Amino acid sequence: MVIRLSIVVPPLLAGSLYLAWHFDRERGLFGLISIAALICWDLYRQFKDQRNKWESLVFEFRAGKLMRRMDKYPVLELVPNEVTAIRESPRGLTIDANNRPKRVFVSKRLSNYEMFRGQVVAWASTAQVIGPHPSSWDYVRNVSEVLACAWIFGGPLYLMYTSHQAVILPLGIVLLFSTLAMILYFRNSPNLPISAQKSIWLLLLLPIFAMLVHLR
Repeated sequence: MVIRLSIVVPPLLAGSLYLAWHFDRERGLFGLISIAALICWDLYRQFKDQRNKWESLVFEFRAGKLMRRMDKYPVLELVPNEVTAIRESPRGLTIDANNRPKRVFVSKRLSNYEMFRGQVVAWASTAQVIGPHPSSWDYVRNVSEVLACAWIFGGPLYLMYTSHQAVILPLGIVLLFSTLAMILYFRNSPNLPISAQKSIWLLLLLPIFAMLVHLR
């Protein structure tokens, strides 16, 4: 999580500050302070949430299923035929599933990690075990996730500050439908907190609000 935040946050913060300063200098200072404060607060909540997740994390095998339990998260259940690959890395192992939102990462800091790893490999015996060397597809996937995040959150911000009236409506509509597609894809993910599965719909307000700022 720290690595992903270190990649996503600086460009997002820099872009936000640039737009606030370049397109709205009268309120630029207020925008700079507000955006920086919101991002810092969100980072604090993310780290706190990650710590709570780790402290409540439990894996168990029951009735032929691998089950993962975490406080405030849905129970994740996997059966062997859902597992497509087991990827090992210096940080732990990732269990890939044919339903991507059910993908599971297991840190090496987990107690009895080696015993658990052996159980997973024996349990999903038909899944390919892949070594610690990432493929080119892994890099493409990681870059795509960063770009998608920048699009969902940076796009509405651009709409709010841009002076190009001609792009507001078409870009806003594209943003609205792409955000809706992302919500429908992830809304039932067991890696999304139970509370967020409902509040995630609020993301649709971002492009709508950004369009209304200019089109009112």
